[in-house]
Amino acid sequence: MTAKPRNNLNKHNIKNLYIKRDKRSKTGFSCQYKDPRFGDPRFPDATKQFYSLGSNVNTAKEESTELNAILYGKIASAKVNRILTTPSNTSTGIQLKVWLEQYLSYCRKKLKDGEIKPNTFKIKKNITMAIHKAHGDLFFADINVRKIAELLNSYIKLDQNRMAQSVRSIYIDIYKIAIGNGIDNITVNIASMTINPDAKVKRERLSFDHFEKVIEAYKYEPHRLSALLAIITGQRRTDLCLMRKSKGKDWDERYKAYRLNPNHFVTGDYTSFADLVKYAPYSFVEDNQLCVFQLKTGNLLRIPLSLKMDKLNLSVGDVIEQAKLFPFSPFVLHHTTARAVNKKGDPLHPDTVSRIFAKAIKTTGIEYILKPPSFHELRSLAQREYRVQGINTKKLLGHKREEMTEVYDDLRGCDWGKVEAV
Repeated sequence: MTAKPRNNLNKHNIKNLYIKRDKRSKTGFSCQYKDPRFGDPRFPDATKQFYSLGSNVNTAKEESTELNAILYGKIASAKVNRILTTPSNTSTGIQLKVWLEQYLSYCRKKLKDGEIKPNTFKIKKNITMAIHKAHGDLFFADINVRKIAELLNSYIKLDQNRMAQSVRSIYIDIYKIAIGNGIDNITVNIASMTINPDAKVKRERLSFDHFEKVIEAYKYEPHRLSALLAIITGQRRTDLCLMRKSKGKDWDERYKAYRLNPNHFVTGDYTSFADLVKYAPYSFVEDNQLCVFQLKTGNLLRIPLSLKMDKLNLSVGDVIEQAKLFPFSPFVLHHTTARAVNKKGDPLHPDTVSRIFAKAIKTTGIEYILKPPSFHELRSLAQREYRVQGINTKKLLGHKREEMTEVYDDLRGCDWGKVEAV
């Protein structure tokens, strides 16, 4: 059959105007305007990206044209004011954007050498781009504490304190590397002089009672087993999804390559889960033990299959046996049906595991004061339950310091603490 011709509703040459078909509207169309200031730290009041312009296409075109004239004028004025207020000593030194390119090159080398993880580089790059957008045209030597503080405050006003902390941290690193490389006129790390924003945790802990309700809300057995395996082993989501039923002949070579360079298979700035499945070492079952490889840290850990969580009345071995749904899959957590992007027997994707967990929590109808718990909170719940049983949870979780493990003991109001009678 010949495909029906489709009219391109957005061939109107008007920036930021988006038109789509909408059967619910009177005219059959719906129009939106995208604010060009959104996400620009110079305009903290531009907190909304899209605005409805109704269903009248002609009116929307007129309004969009007028809005573009006004808003792009404001953007241009902001750039002009920044140029006019640039101090006279900018004839020396380099613009910040020039150094930021060198800084990212430095980070890429660390990525290539295996000194930082791909996800760490991704975060550094994204935040560096935000700094570039705010201050890139300024000369490095002319940036002061006030300018950096104003940038941090622009995020704080949007209730993005965690982002403000990250921007400050990367800015400090940018100065640290610049000073170490002897960049002209940069002798003091002024980013470290700014106030570190407070960032209170806004995510709830997961209580055991809530976990029992969530586990019942799953509709797809492989996803239910992902949550069960997470709480019974206390391991991270990517390690769970890479876990295999047995040790393959390729494991030793994978581990050797990882030890020499954890990022040996990373060809660009980032990597994918498919790359991890193909190249990374993985956890496996051998000699009645779960041999855990923790991708984040490189730790090796043996957990007996007999390790049992009393409240669940299940052991690690019990859950792994339950997970043997498709005998021909090498992965512990695997799909039992073919889907759009995977075949039967393929491993579960970590992002999907997190997304379905959030959906299961929503299905329960449990109301949280703060943000609902994420899949990672199963690791925290595992720590709390096993600690009550006298298990060495620091070793189970693979933490280097006891303080890291104790963070999970903070219930954040999700449950009642108990005082034991002597």
